[in-house]
Amino acid sequence: MAVWCAIRTYAAHASEMGNEVLKKPAFFLKADACITEPSTINTCDGDIHHEVELVVRIGDDLLPDAMTVGLDLTKRSLQESAKGKGLPWAEAKSFVGSAIIGDWVEPIADSISLEIDGCIVQSGHLDSMVCSIADLITELAEWAPLMPGDILFTGTPSGVGALGSGMLLKTSLFAGDERLTGFSCNCI
Repeated sequence: MAVWCAIRTYAAHASEMGNEVLKKPAFFLKADACITEPSTINTCDGDIHHEVELVVRIGDDLLPDAMTVGLDLTKRSLQESAKGKGLPWAEAKSFVGSAIIGDWVEPIADSISLEIDGCIVQSGHLDSMVCSIADLITELAEWAPLMPGDILFTGTPSGVGALGSGMLLKTSLFAGDERLTGFSCNCI
């Protein structure tokens, strides 16, 4: 199983990070060993940043056969340092526990959200994505060895930020007003 991650799929997130919106989808990989079930998140004294994302599982026909909500965690200082030197930033994105995912559900969701201590800090509707999920998969399949069972983190809406000790996170995946799945995590 491969863990593919799309970047800058929400224009507002690209802007908040000081990046341009991409004309063509771009991706990076996480090691599959990064995937974990919801648990306690070590915030590394505020260096870990949250990015809530819709996650799709690729089926036999290379279309989504299931969806969930996930957290793509980033060691921001390592990422910025690597970017500044023109180096890959795998260490900042592919560390143990950097990909938290919830339970898989039918692929009918249309929005995601992240609450921290009861306040919504990130929310995004799939219609706000620069590329549709189908377009992301098509683009990826043109060059990547995309296989059934692979998963794709589809990018994060604006509102990313640092996690701190004592925070309580709650993710949600919605179809209209119905919460399909989600999970909670504590930060230390």
